[in-house]
Amino acid sequence: MRSLMIVMMLWCAAIPSAMAAGLARFFAQVHTMSARFEQVVHNRRGEVVSHGAGRVWLQRPGRFRWNYVRPYHEQIIGHGSTVWLYEPSLAQATRYSLDRALGRTPALLLAGGGNLHRLFVVHSLGRKHGLQWVRLVPRGKGQGFRWIEVGYDGVFIRQLNLADEMDQTTEIRFTGIHLNRALAPSLFDFRPPPHTALVRP
Repeated sequence: MRSLMIVMMLWCAAIPSAMAAGLARFFAQVHTMSARFEQVVHNRRGEVVSHGAGRVWLQRPGRFRWNYVRPYHEQIIGHGSTVWLYEPSLAQATRYSLDRALGRTPALLLAGGGNLHRLFVVHSLGRKHGLQWVRLVPRGKGQGFRWIEVGYDGVFIRQLNLADEMDQTTEIRFTGIHLNRALAPSLFDFRPPPHTALVRP
């Protein structure tokens, strides 16, 4: 869950144009996004430890939904300052406040009060594998990750790589991307179904 929430902090923030012109255009021009995704997590030896897939819907500011269909069904729904994690197979749901789930920096970014130039050192990685890349390195410690790499093509964000403090790397690749299509408000609403156990985080 943490990897996805860190991704969302980028979605809900505005990146100054001096940092990365392509990303600045994305945040200026894109208001909604829907896509399929593949998520692969590698351990420090480069071995695959998990492989997930599903669909994602995003609407700025602060709304998102990730529906995993592999390796098991799971939903992560965010609306404002609340994030739900729903696990149908276990009939349980966990409600998080965003600041409690992620820590101070992502919460500030989601609320629109953060300053990426102050919070991150931004490195241009140039072009590789057909994408332009930048790396965001947090200026402070205790954020749960060491860096995030963003691979983009024009206004399309195609891939996100994240290295956590345990030396695991998460790669998220997006395909079938649609931008600025109207999304149903119900996508970002969640009410636990009957007989769902509410778990305290």
